[in-house]
Amino acid sequence: MIRSMTGYGKGVFEDASAKISVEIRAVNNKFCEMSFRLPRPFNQFEDRLRKNFLRQISRGRVDVYVNFSSSSDGAGRIRYNPEIAGTYHKILKQISDEFAKDVPDSTLLNLIARFPDVIEIDRESPDKQSDGLWEGLKIAADGALSNFLAMRKAEGQALKADFLARIENLRKTLAIVEKEAPKVVEYQRERLKKRMEEALATIAVDETRFLNEVAHFADKTDINEEITRMKSHLVQFVDVLDEDGAIGRKLDFVTQEMAREANTMGSKANFADLSKIVIELKSEVEKIREQVQNIE
Repeated sequence: MIRSMTGYGKGVFEDASAKISVEIRAVNNKFCEMSFRLPRPFNQFEDRLRKNFLRQISRGRVDVYVNFSSSSDGAGRIRYNPEIAGTYHKILKQISDEFAKDVPDSTLLNLIARFPDVIEIDRESPDKQSDGLWEGLKIAADGALSNFLAMRKAEGQALKADFLARIENLRKTLAIVEKEAPKVVEYQRERLKKRMEEALATIAVDETRFLNEVAHFADKTDINEEITRMKSHLVQFVDVLDEDGAIGRKLDFVTQEMAREANTMGSKANFADLSKIVIELKSEVEKIREQVQNIE
């Protein structure tokens, strides 16, 4: 299914202790480039997130933002160790009595509070905490990815409708080009004949030479081959639109071939009326080519 490269999606996980939100934003890019902005506790999950997203995203500049807030105030998790504090106090008191008598108790208290293990945060085991964070993050990330892909698909369907309309316009314009193409040879035949008659006003025109010149010019200005190839490219373009997966590069290649045929027609069709029609053809191909740059 055709998908746009631009998109946005957001997912949220929330329970009694925490809230995790994930946002995905993407713009056009030739390749797939992912950038993550994660809170420190989530840095360990960047590779896992990247692998999950790469299963669904093939192209685009993708920015992922993760926000985390804890609804717990930490009450009951801070623990005071009186035995260690008492030991530190006893040692500091001895040092004070020996080297700096009459040190205020408030100064000793500040020192004791800074020593390790006097005040501790009662944390969950690293494995248990990591598992809990990942479970919440994955739920939020899956929701964001689902919304992101839905938006890409919706925009892709809108682009597909536009492509089909423009392809139909190209078919109609190409039919006019095909109808007018024989006039190029006739126009150049009359133009060449007139120029030869003017140059050789007093001498009879060599009919054989004249016909050879017309045949040579007709071969140079014949665009039937380009018309046939353009028709084939139009069919191929529509077929690719119905393929699964990332089709942007295929469409870009087909559109380049369409542009090449249109340019060749323009250089060969040295006839004012036909040149105007070919310019319309080239303009429509260029519009399609610009839109193709938005496809994953």
